[in-house]
Amino acid sequence: MTKVSLVRCADYNTDRVVEAVKRSVDLVGGIESYVKPGMKVLLKPNLLSARPPEDGVDTHPEVVRALVRLVKASGATPIIGDSPGGYGKNIDEIFDKSGMRNMARQEGVELVKFINSKSVNGVPISRYVFECDCIISIPKFKTHGITVLTGAIKNTYGMVVGLYKAERHSIAPREKDFARIIAKIYSMVTPNLSVLDGIVAMEGDGPNVGSLRKMGFVMAGHDAVGMDACLAKMMGLEPLDILVTKESYEKGLGEADLSRIEIAGERLEDFIVKDFKLPQTTALKLIPRSIAKGVGAFIRFKPYIDKSVCARCNLCKLSCPVSAIEIEKNRCKIDYKRCVRCLCCQEVCPYKAIKIKRNILTKMVWG
Repeated sequence: MTKVSLVRCADYNTDRVVEAVKRSVDLVGGIESYVKPGMKVLLKPNLLSARPPEDGVDTHPEVVRALVRLVKASGATPIIGDSPGGYGKNIDEIFDKSGMRNMARQEGVELVKFINSKSVNGVPISRYVFECDCIISIPKFKTHGITVLTGAIKNTYGMVVGLYKAERHSIAPREKDFARIIAKIYSMVTPNLSVLDGIVAMEGDGPNVGSLRKMGFVMAGHDAVGMDACLAKMMGLEPLDILVTKESYEKGLGEADLSRIEIAGERLEDFIVKDFKLPQTTALKLIPRSIAKGVGAFIRFKPYIDKSVCARCNLCKLSCPVSAIEIEKNRCKIDYKRCVRCLCCQEVCPYKAIKIKRNILTKMVWG
């Protein structure tokens, strides 16, 4: 039976977060079950965009700090690394604005960039994955325009380096196909432990431009599938409504049957949100399956650039897997004949300049 811990944490006060993270890990065996003295430990947060901690886009540095201290207390050496969207072109800015660099300096821990890779079955995985003795994933609880949820499983997608991630979006723009790819990556780089930042979550049009929802918890476990199953329930969904979870479960990578998941600490029922806002792009999921196929063909979403907000940083252009974006001084344009609606542009934009445009039927379905 899978075991997932759920511990209350009211805010990002350092002492409270350190206590909550330690207790969450203790409830799933204690840090000594995962980290041994002398080990080199990779801490992998979700660093999506160059945004301050209060924006709730990236894993909060205080949650990472708590794990840095826990790992050090075990006699091991932690390092922090990630491979953000936009090919990591602005990784230094992300380190700075997210508060990760300042925290790392205070704690005396190294920040590393996922640049060099090792090919595993054709997938370029960061070399740090193989050079470290233990991997601790530190995801953020957020919605996602394509996968609905980005949680413990999808955070492992950041272990992939370079153009591969964007290329997969162009090859598999549909959620079902993309879910298979994420499940494949998770099977290749399964973390030893995941500790999720659910203190403040993002709902609506996540993972970058949604609204914040105070959830007040830290979650931990070895089984990322089981953790995401619990998150789906909190969102008012069933675990297998999330195709990444469904694909991973069917591949035998973890447990998604809530009756077979032991929740240690708080009760899962106490964190279920009845009015949790899903991304606009999940409107089709609200239609009964009997008519979904017929109506689905007429439901349309597409990204557009708010020129009044766009800072012309070109990150969206760099991230587009099909080169559909033009950014010039007096012109910002998306070529919809090329666009595959993967929303990579929206994910990486640090200025909230990429919005979602819906057709009339979609607005009627969504409200």
